[in-house]
Amino acid sequence: MMRPAMTLALALAATPLFAQEWFQHRFGELRAYHGDWLVVCAEDGAGPCRAVQSAPDPGSDAIFDTRAALHRIDGTPDWVLEIMDRGMDSAALTAVRIVIDGERIDIPPGGWRIGELTVENVAETIVISDAAINADLVARMRAGNRMQVQYDPPGTGDGLAAYSLRGITAATNAINARVLARQE
Repeated sequence: MMRPAMTLALALAATPLFAQEWFQHRFGELRAYHGDWLVVCAEDGAGPCRAVQSAPDPGSDAIFDTRAALHRIDGTPDWVLEIMDRGMDSAALTAVRIVIDGERIDIPPGGWRIGELTVENVAETIVISDAAINADLVARMRAGNRMQVQYDPPGTGDGLAAYSLRGITAATNAINARVLARQE
């Protein structure tokens, strides 16, 4: 006979951590929250998907001052990490580091580019452009708790963007399931 505590533990283990139901957004996107991450699938869920986390700086009246977006590349198993930090002079960057739970990953020159995934030369934004680095980062993010993006020179900010990784595994699982369902 199963104990009530064991039954509850098994039920919780079967549910993705922090997952919430999908909902239709007024912008025509299918969305779901997973912990500190929002999954967004364009074209009512039929288009590209990404997991996003954004936040304002303390005392800021902006909607967000930092944003991390993890994009799933359709037709491949690949992901691309995009970072926006208000005050980052992306054109002047000489160094980019990503620290996950204290472990530092240096992104070599040429391993990032200015802009968003689909639009180059977007201010205060970079994309990690190396596929092998992105694969490593996603694996580390899924296993981690906190991520910091550090960059030099700091521009008008502090050269640091910090993110929680709470819910990123559930978010990437939801995106993978969505992409697989579209391919069937």
